Amino acid sequence: MEQIIFTDITDEYHDIFHRLMQAYAKELDMHQNRNTDPAILKRWTDKLIQKQSENTVCLKLCRIQSSVIGFLYGRIDSPDDKGFKKIGHGCIMEFYVLPEYRRKGCGRIMFHHMEEHFRKNDVTEIYLTADPVTGKPFWEALGFTPTGEISPENSQEVYEKSVDR
Repeated sequence: MEQIIFTDITDEYHDIFHRLMQAYAKELDMHQNRNTDPAILKRWTDKLIQKQSENTVCLKLCRIQSSVIGFLYGRIDSPDDKGFKKIGHGCIMEFYVLPEYRRKGCGRIMFHHMEEHFRKNDVTEIYLTADPVTGKPFWEALGFTPTGEISPENSQEVYEKSVDR
């Protein structure tokens, strides 16, 4: 497989990232029988881009050569974060691989990039909630296990994994 390039979301990639988020939201909406408001999605996406320079945030557009293949977004939970959180844990907030790049090892490489970010910041545990259709099998294959907790934000099961050292 060709090398994956992890890029900050600069002005050059701003519109591409918005389109990826729309595709991601559309897929989740189908799996969860909901309808994400495009205006809310755009505001939220813009907010993510603004936060990417924070040390606790890992937001990257993922490419193979000039082809965008997906994105990843994670954070290290702090007391100031809103919503469900585990202070000091890494949280994979959003993670998306375009369908044509799935089952080729891209998602695994993308995850290891994020795990390295957490490792460098002394995080020992990572958690997430997984889309039941595409996410759950992927995250379980990477070693994430269900905790029995349900996130009050999306009513999905919380999964955890220790950071590989």
